[in-house]
Amino acid sequence: MTRPKWPGTTAGLVLSGLLLAFPAGAMAAMIPAPVTGMPPINTSSPLYIVNVDRGVTPAGVKLGITNGAESENMNVVGTLDIQQGLKARGIKSSSPYVIYEVCNLVLGAKILRSTPAFGAFAPCKVVMYEDHGQLKLLTYLPTYALRYFPKNPEATKVAQELNKQIITVMKQAKSGGL
Repeated sequence: MTRPKWPGTTAGLVLSGLLLAFPAGAMAAMIPAPVTGMPPINTSSPLYIVNVDRGVTPAGVKLGITNGAESENMNVVGTLDIQQGLKARGIKSSSPYVIYEVCNLVLGAKILRSTPAFGAFAPCKVVMYEDHGQLKLLTYLPTYALRYFPKNPEATKVAQELNKQIITVMKQAKSGGL
């Protein structure tokens, strides 16, 4: 039995079709984070996830969120501690899961003026959770959320600044506020 050559064969045509259906630009693009020392952003994902440094506790993450938000002219406008909520209802939970809501009211007002429906993604959130013994932080990137709305250069500029601020807060939090 002889092996077919790729070009002009069924396999070659299938591979060519896959390349046309999924051009190189459609693959996950990684771009540098706007904050030095942080992992790159996967532009095909709405989520940005980082590991918390070893030895940093949930209390250290909270301190980092608070300090980071303050340094970025943001406010922590809400905290939802899922683990505590479950305990209050008599449901045992051994893993921390806290949703921190952070907001820069000036930037928030700008983006809502130009794109009112963006309010569905506000305020920005930083979530702390544990995965296989590793504390992690995640956020939904404002720049990704803009994909759901008509192009708007002003909103894009504001969302990029929000990305930077949130990732800066995450950098502080992952190191325990140091």
